[in-house]
Amino acid sequence: MQVTESRIGLTLQQPNAGQVARLKLLPIERVLAILSPDELPVVGSPKTISKNGLNVEAGSILTELVFPAGGCTMQETSQADPAGAGTSWELTLEAALPRNQPALTDWLETNQARRWLAIWLDRNGQAYLAGEPGNGLRLELSRTIGALNYVQVTIKGRSWHPAWFLETFDSASLFADVDFDLSFDISFNA
Repeated sequence: MQVTESRIGLTLQQPNAGQVARLKLLPIERVLAILSPDELPVVGSPKTISKNGLNVEAGSILTELVFPAGGCTMQETSQADPAGAGTSWELTLEAALPRNQPALTDWLETNQARRWLAIWLDRNGQAYLAGEPGNGLRLELSRTIGALNYVQVTIKGRSWHPAWFLETFDSASLFADVDFDLSFDISFNA
């Protein structure tokens, strides 16, 4: 009998840092297209969005939430649909931003009703993306003044696939200022 053995995962000797290192949010209505890993595959990296697979409107505002080390976590759970429609994935990102600040509270209140595309980087250097046109992530907040003084921002969403990996977290690579017409008719400016 022949078998093909496959090994997945890390051994305990390899480094593995926890927590989310950085988190950026983009209004989902400014996202023109996300080419799935099936539409634009990254060689050797399944389930990964290419650095060229994210198209947004020019002039879009990308907001980075700044938090201390260990101040942001990500959790994703899967659940089989009881009606047999497949599996859904629920994502939760929680960031604790230190100190109640008027500008932060104003931004959160102004943008709470919006839907979002989230791009984050874990402390191992892996980038991720969640949210898609027509199905952005929701923003929730709570403020606490107790043993610590902080604003907790929670970003939640549900999808029919897990959060995708992203080829890079670098904004200059993801949102390159190139002279290219997205209608794909080879209309380059000379």
